[in-house]
Amino acid sequence: MKSKKSQAKFKVTKEGVEFLFETAEEGGYVVSVPLYPSCVSQGETFEEALANIEDALLGCLLAAHDLNLPIPKELEHFLHQPVKS
Repeated sequence: MKSKKSQAKFKVTKEGVEFLFETAEEGGYVVSVPLYPSCVSQGETFEEALANIEDALLGCLLAAHDLNLPIPKELEHFLHQPVKS
């Protein structure tokens, strides 16, 4: 029977938004937003994963706004950030 490595999880809060990081088995990180669970991204490094989840969250929130879907009040300020090119 193979033993399963435990994957480290940790939270990071940036600009009032909590991000949940988990180390991926193949390396890098998988990251999600507890207040918006359908928003998930990944990256090879912490910095890349953080940048990717911020971009993904902005995209999710902009789409939700355009579709008149509910947005958690705690994330509304994120909609006013400039779009990165």
